[in-house]
Amino acid sequence: MIGLKTAIKTLKTMKTCRHLPAHPGFSLVEVTLSVAIAALALITLLGLLPQGLEMSRKTSELTNNSNILEQIIRDLENAQYSTLPATKVRRYFNDQGSEVQQGDANITFVAEIDPEQPAFLPRQDAQAQAAYANQFNNNRGNLRRVIIRVATTTSPDFQFGENNRVSYSIFNHLIAKTR
Repeated sequence: MIGLKTAIKTLKTMKTCRHLPAHPGFSLVEVTLSVAIAALALITLLGLLPQGLEMSRKTSELTNNSNILEQIIRDLENAQYSTLPATKVRRYFNDQGSEVQQGDANITFVAEIDPEQPAFLPRQDAQAQAAYANQFNNNRGNLRRVIIRVATTTSPDFQFGENNRVSYSIFNHLIAKTR
């Protein structure tokens, strides 16, 4: 009978005591939820990683193209107008955007400078336009249009053409005779 009295007393104590002694640690539900949230965050970050790497690559390429373009344009504008190239010229650059020689093993960018494109101001009359264009092509006038193509390639013999147009960037620049 003593056992029954002790059990009843324990039950009464449990009913009156609302707080059970606290045990350190997390419940299974809490651990499961926190692992699920962490996994979701990790999967999201891993999903964004390829996009971030592609954006970083494009930004790097754009920066290098800008540096190369700036060098070429600065050299063309600082040259005497009469000494500007009349035919296509190639220049080679490393991964830092510094110019290198054609046979260098560090070639990362190939730039082609094409000064052969006509550049003239438009006229109202079609006949006057044709005559002006013909006159321009005969004496090269005071304005030169230069097309600069920049490719990210290690091959110094890279062929700039319509069949691989996606492989390179094209920039246009006008040079005026000022002196």
